Amino acid sequence: MEETAAVDTRGRASLAAVWKGMPRSHQAMVALVPLFILSAAVVHIIAWARHEAPLAIAFVAIAMLSMLAVCVWHAVVVKGTKQAVAFFVICILIGWSCEFIGHNYGWFFGRYNYTRTLGPAIGGVPILISITWSFIVYSAFMLVDWLIGGGGEVRVRTWWGKALWSALVASATATLVCAWDMMVDPMATSGVWWTAAGKDPWWYWFYGGPYLKEIPGKPGLGLPGVPVGNFVGWWLAPFFMVLVFMLFFQKPNRVKDGLLETVPLLVYAYIFLIVVVIVLEMNWTYDGMNQVALIGFFTMMPVILVSVLKLAREYT
Repeated sequence: MEETAAVDTRGRASLAAVWKGMPRSHQAMVALVPLFILSAAVVHIIAWARHEAPLAIAFVAIAMLSMLAVCVWHAVVVKGTKQAVAFFVICILIGWSCEFIGHNYGWFFGRYNYTRTLGPAIGGVPILISITWSFIVYSAFMLVDWLIGGGGEVRVRTWWGKALWSALVASATATLVCAWDMMVDPMATSGVWWTAAGKDPWWYWFYGGPYLKEIPGKPGLGLPGVPVGNFVGWWLAPFFMVLVFMLFFQKPNRVKDGLLETVPLLVYAYIFLIVVVIVLEMNWTYDGMNQVALIGFFTMMPVILVSVLKLAREYT
């Protein structure tokens, strides 16, 4: 009787039944990100009550490293160890190489320079930045795969067909990643870090750019605004990361568990919510950061809402 009640008239299991049927380790993985969201909510509720933005790099590092750990765990379970290693190594190598070229030679993203705010660096590129690339790209890549019902499969018969399909998936992934940077770049280079937290912005642009030029940076440290070339670089880097992986390493997912496949969505939603809230808190110091949150809402939120609709359709 319980099994009958757990299945609707279309033969689909209820959300509760699917949850109960999952291994404990899978349940723990799915529940972990909401726990981080809840923890962040507590921190920011306190911050709003005190009207004091928690602009601490330690919080940023904990959040990024935690999401990296979740994504690596998810990749090992769903893709397998070899594919997981391949994906993250590709992302870290390409991401670091692009950042190294940009930081030291002013190519690819534009002329910018990292400060010491983000901690230890290799070749001028903070380690935190290198690993951040990998989990953001992974969450976007697997979110795209889940939305299209791909299951890691490339259903084409020719090499050119595989190349075209890989390029399409890489393009969709790169767009989701670049949508995040529409908020992160003006947030990271904002002078609010200096005025409210006594720290240099994460990086600064030597010549600035037209995007959100009205948001001031630290006085005497580069020029405000983000160059358009930065977003070209932010799109191209994840595009090539995913393209290389799909052409040479992609295989069908080992595990196809409906709820487990939502982990990348939860990670993507987490990094969206964290940045939006921080940007709104920055608005207490500089009245104008709210437009950054508005841009982020209409670049990242649509795919999150579509994903929620997919979940609602599958389990209600």
